[in-house]
Amino acid sequence: MGHGIWNTIKFALLRESSRGNRVMLTTRKADVASASCTESLGYIHRMEPLSSEDSWTLFCNKIFKGNSCPGHLMDVAKGILGKCEGLPLAILAITGLLALKGVNRTEEWEMVRRSLGGELEGTGKLDRVKKILSLSYNDLPWHLKTCLLYTSIYPEDYAIECYDLINLWIAERFVEWREGMSIEDVAWGCLSELVNRRLIQVTDVFYEGLPNTCRIHDLLREVILLKSREQNMVTVITEQLTRWPSEKVRRLVVHGSSSNNTQHHQQRPNYCFDHLRSFVTVGSTNLLLHKMLLSEVSRSSKLLKVLDLTGQEAQKKIPNEIFKMFRLKHLDLYGTGVERVPKAIGKLQHLEYLNLGETGVRELPTEILKLQKLRVLRVYQQVDSSDADYGYHGFKAPSNMVRLLALEILDCIDASSGSTIVKEIGKLTQLRELYITKLRREDGKELCSSLANLTSLRELSVTSIGKGDDHEIIDLNHHHPSLSSSSSSFLQSLRMLILRGRLEKMPKWIVHLHGLVRIDLDWSGLRSEEDPFESLQHLPNLVSINFCGSYQGEGLCFKAGGFLKLEWMYLKRLEGLRWMRVEEGALPRFHELILEQLPLLDELPLGIQHLSHLQGLYLYEMSSKMIEKVENQKEESEDYRKIAHIPEIVIGCYTDDGEWRQHSLWAEKK
Repeated sequence: MGHGIWNTIKFALLRESSRGNRVMLTTRKADVASASCTESLGYIHRMEPLSSEDSWTLFCNKIFKGNSCPGHLMDVAKGILGKCEGLPLAILAITGLLALKGVNRTEEWEMVRRSLGGELEGTGKLDRVKKILSLSYNDLPWHLKTCLLYTSIYPEDYAIECYDLINLWIAERFVEWREGMSIEDVAWGCLSELVNRRLIQVTDVFYEGLPNTCRIHDLLREVILLKSREQNMVTVITEQLTRWPSEKVRRLVVHGSSSNNTQHHQQRPNYCFDHLRSFVTVGSTNLLLHKMLLSEVSRSSKLLKVLDLTGQEAQKKIPNEIFKMFRLKHLDLYGTGVERVPKAIGKLQHLEYLNLGETGVRELPTEILKLQKLRVLRVYQQVDSSDADYGYHGFKAPSNMVRLLALEILDCIDASSGSTIVKEIGKLTQLRELYITKLRREDGKELCSSLANLTSLRELSVTSIGKGDDHEIIDLNHHHPSLSSSSSSFLQSLRMLILRGRLEKMPKWIVHLHGLVRIDLDWSGLRSEEDPFESLQHLPNLVSINFCGSYQGEGLCFKAGGFLKLEWMYLKRLEGLRWMRVEEGALPRFHELILEQLPLLDELPLGIQHLSHLQGLYLYEMSSKMIEKVENQKEESEDYRKIAHIPEIVIGCYTDDGEWRQHSLWAEKK
């Protein structure tokens, strides 16, 4: 990046002012730091290595969980730590390796110290880190090495979707089935091990603590790219490539580019796709390039197992070339413009993963039933692209869906055709995730019978016919032996429950969901005598609650001894709610509360001072009366002291011209 560009953006960086937002730039290059300063070098903060004390604290925290180092390891541990020279990434990498050696295996610790011996002497700090990272890589078992090297398909600083990554590993057969475990659980285990070894950094988590997004540190990525090139594992090109790869390509990845110039692609390139196993696009939207590549791949490759065209909005139909790829296991067309699935889909009989999420597909042909190995089937589109509260369109399935016995994930099936499809769902006994839309009220009893057979189900989402306040009633209050006992396999296995539609009463079996971690109730419209908290407060593992238009009552009370593990709550569009109360002893782990569009709620929850672990309070589009009270509290007042322990209080609303504005209460106070 040239100095002219820095001159353009440098005025956004840290300056002497008490107003406005700030941008902090991090870089390994001194000239970049100098160029980005506005007037002098005064705003450059040069990061120094950790002190010996801080290095030792970090080292012990990561390996010994905060305990002291055993005496017999003291010398070897300090010898290894000394090689890291206070560099945090090096310390994290080496502790990830040592944590697996065990504290009683001194000889293995000595082996690590010897491996870090003379070869690190005299090297620069960054080279030293890379060598330590290489040692951590070399210590991996073979299957984890291939899993880690596969992350070279992503650009630098890319937010990697963990679910997508583990399914690519599965398709590539980097992970294998183990007795008593699903292949997906095995893949999650591999990701967890790489995280524990500090080789992958988690940046966001799901409701259940599973990683949602992750990243690779740029220094480790350099090591991975080098090893990947050595093994010819992945070939990465950009939309603006100036030369085509000449080697035998095993996995081809196309990265996006800021330019739309495609002139280099007009001539047929000289490359070999005979051994191609994967074709993946990451942020690339060059339809002309993709068409040309697909044509060449279908002509020359007989081994292709993975095809990922995610985000190709200009791709309006599934290319015919795909139906010649008979060995294909993984087809991801998420976010494309595809609106129809042709009958030729039946030719892909090795297909295990089909993602048509956020496409216009609303129906699948009968030929889909030929895909007997299909494990994941996602076909859905958000009803309102600006508001997820209104749910998703699903797909109309052909009859005899029961033939797809390998299905583990079914998202999202349209049940408006009647009870036959609902009954068939109960025969898909491998299901782990089930999303149903347009359920009719009269089919609720049949659904309860089907759910009783799904003993491995972890996620269940049920949406009734209608939209918003016009949803039909979801009737799941039917007696079934497997839904009335806490020992039921279905009730034990369920981790997430989403009900989107009117409820006359909370389903009675909810009180038995002892493994439930997250519950969403949207548009339930429960009457005041049907307080949902009565059914939920004693669920032992409930962490997350999300309510939207789900309760008509005037008040909600968190009773003492209730919600012992709840950490997060989002209450939205509860238009009759006038008060909330927190009793002492309730919500001992609670740390985030979001209140949005609660027009009659004029006061913060009574007893909010009891939420000693509350880290964030977010007030969005709340009544002007409440906001005025919160913003105008005097520091010596009792009301101020009740919320002074909350580190972050954010207030947000739309302005008269439709622009969203939000601000931090404490930033203004300071």
